Amino acid sequence: MTSVSGISGISTESSMSSTINKTLGKDDFLNLMITQLKYQDPLEPTSNEDFIAQLAQFSSLEQMANMNKGFEDLAEVQESMLRESTIAQAINLIGKTVSAILPVDMISGKISIEQTGFYLAADDTSMMLQTLGKDTPVTILGSEGQMYKVLLEDGSQGYVAADALTIDDNPRLTGVATGMKLIDGAAYVTINGEDISITQVEEVKLTAQGGAD
Repeated sequence: MTSVSGISGISTESSMSSTINKTLGKDDFLNLMITQLKYQDPLEPTSNEDFIAQLAQFSSLEQMANMNKGFEDLAEVQESMLRESTIAQAINLIGKTVSAILPVDMISGKISIEQTGFYLAADDTSMMLQTLGKDTPVTILGSEGQMYKVLLEDGSQGYVAADALTIDDNPRLTGVATGMKLIDGAAYVTINGEDISITQVEEVKLTAQGGAD
C-alpha cells in the first residue's frame, strides 16, 4: 500500500497573519454585512434587532472615519494658514528696522584672562585641547554647569570656564530687513546678512528716510 505523506508548505500562518493585521474599514464592514444577509439561513433569518444593531455599528464606524478625515483636513488647513501668516509677517518686515534676539549659537564673547584651558568636555579635569589667550573670540553654543561650550574661529568646539569668558553685553541684532526666506518651512528675515527667525524679532520700526536737499 502506498503511504501518503503529510501535506506541508501551506502558508496558513502568513495568510492568517495578513487577515488579522488588515484593518477593517467601513467598506469591508458593509461587504461583510451584505454577505451575511446573502447567505443567511432562510429558515432562521437575521432578526430585526440584530440587523438594526449592525446598521448602527456601521453608521458609527462611518461617522468616526469621517471625523478622523475632518480632523486631518483641519490640521492641514491650520498648518497651511500658519505658514502663510508667518511668510506674510516676514515679507512685511522687509525695508523696516528690526531688532531681534540672537540665537544662542550667534552670541559672541572673548576670553577675559591671560590664558585658560579649552577642554574636550564640560569638566576642567577632562582632556585639554589647547590653551586660549586673552581676547580670543568665541561663539557661545551653550552652558553646562560652570563651563561654556564655545566655537572657535577655526571651527573647533570645546569648553571653557565661565569665569574666564566675557559675553557680549548686547546679544541682539539690529538692522534693516532686506529679504526673507523659508528654512525648513519656517520664515526667516535677513538682517545685516544674517538669517533670523521671525520668532526672535523683538522690535520693529519704520526705517528713517533721508530728507530732501
